[in-house]
Amino acid sequence: MDELNNQELNNEYGSVSDQPEQPAAEPEKPEAGDGSIVAEEVESENPSGKTYKVSNGVKNVFDYVETFCFSLAVVLFVFLFLFRYTSVDGDSMLPTLHGGHSSEHTDRLIISNLFYTPKTGDIVVFNTETEDKILIKRVIAVGGQTVRIDFQKWEVSVDGVVLDEPYIYRRENVPMSSGNMKAMYGTDENGVCTFTVSEGKVFVMGDNRNNSKDSRFLDVGEQDVDHILGRVIFRLYPFNEFGAVKSDG
Repeated sequence: MDELNNQELNNEYGSVSDQPEQPAAEPEKPEAGDGSIVAEEVESENPSGKTYKVSNGVKNVFDYVETFCFSLAVVLFVFLFLFRYTSVDGDSMLPTLHGGHSSEHTDRLIISNLFYTPKTGDIVVFNTETEDKILIKRVIAVGGQTVRIDFQKWEVSVDGVVLDEPYIYRRENVPMSSGNMKAMYGTDENGVCTFTVSEGKVFVMGDNRNNSKDSRFLDVGEQDVDHILGRVIFRLYPFNEFGAVKSDG
């Protein structure tokens, strides 16, 4: 009798297994702005067909890393191809630049050769064919200009104009060093030397005129413009002198 009743019930209402399956309830998604991290599903190409979830926080970290790497690449490009870093070695540019035994610190400088044309007063860094290190000096004159140096008066003229040089280290009652100028260009009866700088070259001297190996000496002489690595444009250190290095010292 019970079996008959059950059969009748099944015929009338259908068995439990015949009832349509109800879809599973979807989990509630956090609303925007409630402080929750909303994960994004990324379809994996893994043969297993599994999916992975990457949070916005992880994505932000990757974005920051990408931005940092790009910025670093730009900085490296700028300093490798547009600007260079150098430090002063020696006392030849005192009192303008420091870095020798007489200095308490070593100046750190930024130089650039971008679209650079040498001119009187510029402080430049250059290679020489005779020295195994780079030198840093001040441009006195460029190719085609006439230079006149009165060593007794510490007076330097370029194309008939006496240079105003407040930046040099001058020793009173002592003549400016003439180096090998007499052998190179000759001097008049007063010891004054007059010459014209060769085309494509520069004549340079240190600001510490009596303690500088520069164009007054045979083993340095006039320098090819192509030897110039760059003009000093900025002082990084010491921090109390941080800023542009001007041609007037």
